[in-house]
Formats: sequence, C-alpha cells, structure tokens
Amino acid sequence: MASTSATHPGNNFDFIRIVAASMVLVSHHYALTGQMEPSFFGLYSLGGLAVTIFFIISGYLVMTSWQRDPNVFRFGLRRFLRIWPALTFVVIFVAYGLGTWVTTLPAREYLQHGATSAYLATLWMKIHYVLPGVFERNPYALGVNGSLWTIPYEVRCYIVLGTAGALGLLKRKTILLAAIAIFMAWYFKKSNPDITGALNYGRELSAFFLAGVALCALQPYWQRSPLLWFFIIGTGFIAFWYVDWKHTAMLLGLPFLVIFIGNLVSPVISQAGRWGDPSYGIYLFAFPIQQTVILYTWPASGFLGTMALSMAITVAMAYASWHIIEKQALKFKPRKS
Repeated sequence: MASTSATHPGNNFDFIRIVAASMVLVSHHYALTGQMEPSFFGLYSLGGLAVTIFFIISGYLVMTSWQRDPNVFRFGLRRFLRIWPALTFVVIFVAYGLGTWVTTLPAREYLQHGATSAYLATLWMKIHYVLPGVFERNPYALGVNGSLWTIPYEVRCYIVLGTAGALGLLKRKTILLAAIAIFMAWYFKKSNPDITGALNYGRELSAFFLAGVALCALQPYWQRSPLLWFFIIGTGFIAFWYVDWKHTAMLLGLPFLVIFIGNLVSPVISQAGRWGDPSYGIYLFAFPIQQTVILYTWPASGFLGTMALSMAITVAMAYASWHIIEKQALKFKPRKS
C-alpha cells in the first residue's frame, strides 16, 4: 500500500510498512503454491493482518497530511501522485510485457484479445484479475495480481476524508470524532463480524482507516499519558478477547499499538527508509513475480526456494520502482503556499 510521503526517517513507519508488505508476499506464497495461508488466531490470514496494518497507518498519515495542509486540491493531487504512477507502470507492464511473455496464446492473439485491453480498467479502480492464457497452469491458476483488490478501498477512504475536509468537518476534533463514532456505531450494528458472523472487508478496512484518523486527532492526549491509554485500551482488548469478540478487540487494540510503535524512534529501525521506501512496490509487484517464479521453477525449487527467489526479485523491483517512478513522481507534489 502507498505511503503518504517520501520516507519517515524520524519514526518506525517505513519499517512497519516494509514488514507488512513482506507479510503479504509470504502469506500469498502459500496460496499460490496450493496451500492454506497462515491464520492469525483464526481472524485473518497473515496477509489480511498486514492489510489492516496498512490501513491503520494510512488513516493516521493521511490525516496528518491534511492537518499540515488542509487544501482539498493539494490533498487530492498528493494522493494521486502516490498511488497512480507506480500502479500505472505495473498494470501496463503486466498486461503487455509479462503477459505477452508467459501467456499460452500466440502473441498476436493475446495482444488483440479483449481481456488484455480490459485489464487496463484496473487503473480506474475496476480491478481485473485475469489475463488470457496467463498463469493458467499454475497451482493458483490464472490469478495475475490478487493484491490490487485493496486499492479501490483505500482510494475511497481518501475521497471520503478529502470530502469531509472540503465540507469543513475536519476543522474541529469534536465534529470529526463524532462522525467517526457514528460510523463505528453503524459498523458495529451492520458489519461487525463478532455480531453478524460475516466479514465485510470494505467496511472492516474502513473502520481501521478511521481508527488511524482518530488516533491522529487524539495524538496530543495519548502522547501525554501513554501508559494510561495503554491500560485503558489493553483492559478493553482483554475483555473483548475473553468474551470471544476478537474482531472488536483487534479494532480497539491493534491501531493504538501500531501507531504508538510507529511513532517511536529507534537508532536502527528508524533508518529503514534511508535507501528509499520499497513497501508500495513490494505490494504491487510481488504477486505477478511470485506467479512467474512458480510457473518456471515449481515444484523443483520447492516452497522456500520459490519464495526466496520471489522476494529477492520483488525487493529489487520495488527499490527500482521507488527511485525511478515513485520518487520522481513525488517531486511534483504541490507545496503549501
């Protein structure tokens, strides 16, 4: 998932995002080799947990960005420059480069196929997951880039937050927190898996995003008394977990833990972004690279061998994407006048 600024050398957010992106790769590798993904206490896959972490951080950092410059045009342009340049490259590269190479169809037939051009609709958030003849013999057949499903949800969160800002709802913390409380009440009634028994990913991720927004708004309070907040939130977490409301416990406890750790400064961990921020690139590139490695080396190289090779290629591509595409695009970010 996309970060909201270049790098964050004074905190741990770069490190957390890199770890989360790597968790997605590891989790997906189980599914892509025909195995069950690791589960986090039966609530999420390892990759699902990573995605919730991304949305928490995104809500916190995007709200921080708005507080620094509450201009809806500049806010929207910054989000666009962070999401679309790298996404555009990945979509076109996979459709017309990688796809042409690995498809079982003749090149001309593949390039003229309607599904190939339709794949470009991914760029305007109509995600397509299949290209003709691509990865059709893999253990996880035909899946081209399953990671992209979360991006429309993140973009919608940006749009909602930007719209709220344009309407003046972000100027006062009381109004913002009241709006978040109303959403959470609606979420608990309609979509909380502990009550409904079904997980609505869009609403769940929106709730974690808004939890990050709320923690940004409340930061002066929890930074003054972190132990008190840990005690209150920790007590609530344990109580909900004990009565088997584990999704509620996670929504209460995970955002504060992630944002608190993210704001810490470590002499080593805080330097994770010194060579750039590969987290978004890892997220975008991993799935098609893993499928390609599996196509050519599975089962001979085994699970660990294909995962290690996939990780190495993905990280290299992600750093290249950061320096060649993402960092260059961010140079066009509008400055606060």
